[in-house]
Amino acid sequence: MGPRTRYNQSMSAVVRPLPAPLEPGARVGVMAPAGPCDPAAVRSGLEFLRAHGFEAVPAPNLASRTAYVAGSDEERLAGILALLDGGVEALVAARGGYGVMRLLSRMPWQRLAAWKGWVVGFSDMTALHAGLATRFPRATLHGPMVTSLGRDRAGGELLVSWLSGRAPRRLFEVSPARVARPGVARGVSVGGTLSLLAALVGTPFEPDYRGAILFLEDVNEPLYRLDRLLTQLRLSSRLAEVKAVVSGRLARCGRGEPGWRERWRRLLLEAVPPDAVVVEGLPFGHGGGNVPFPLGVEVEVNTVRGEISWGGA
Repeated sequence: MGPRTRYNQSMSAVVRPLPAPLEPGARVGVMAPAGPCDPAAVRSGLEFLRAHGFEAVPAPNLASRTAYVAGSDEERLAGILALLDGGVEALVAARGGYGVMRLLSRMPWQRLAAWKGWVVGFSDMTALHAGLATRFPRATLHGPMVTSLGRDRAGGELLVSWLSGRAPRRLFEVSPARVARPGVARGVSVGGTLSLLAALVGTPFEPDYRGAILFLEDVNEPLYRLDRLLTQLRLSSRLAEVKAVVSGRLARCGRGEPGWRERWRRLLLEAVPPDAVVVEGLPFGHGGGNVPFPLGVEVEVNTVRGEISWGGA
């Protein structure tokens, strides 16, 4: 696993409260810190937010494109700052792709910490969730982004419930078929897209994994790459003290390799401590039915009761 002295974080993982619930008419900022956005998908997502009583505020760079990102680094950072200046109470990512890591060293961390609003997204937003994990006084929300709201209505309705203060206590139902190693584990929820977490190892922007419930998901990765990414976390000692690992559906992963899903389960079992609970194949991340859940709260994985729950606001 490697010596723990090589893994020094400025803060240990701590439980953080949710942001304050949004009232009808609240200003929800739609940021674009990563890839360029499809205009039709953006319009559909904005309509969804407005239909649910929010004032959807697009970032100035929402329609911008510079190669594979939504405008230059300066434009994407300026887009976030403009939303904060405009008094938004939530920052919901328009889409993922790539680009957030380029902004981490220049992100307005102190401004965000003083703001304390909702930060929502997944995929490339894993980098922002990770950076906020040791710099932000509130939990963040791993969940649907604006360009998916028009097609993932169930995930969108759950997102609205979280933003409005109607969060369910049970995050996921866990059937026996999803359990690779049974048990009961409690810890602070961390995680997101595996490839992003691996890329952040050794930087000042990774989360603290000690005593954590680690949620992992990814997309379009063959099994050998999933193996390599997970091995990187293991060799860097990041998995040495996790209490449980919970894997998403891994959309379009495995590339049709026979038995890849069972091999992935074995890789998870090998990578974490022998007493860590392991659950695989839950409906979050890429693919259909992206169930939102908070990062930075106390979570219980209980395979006896068949559920993953959280401690409440």
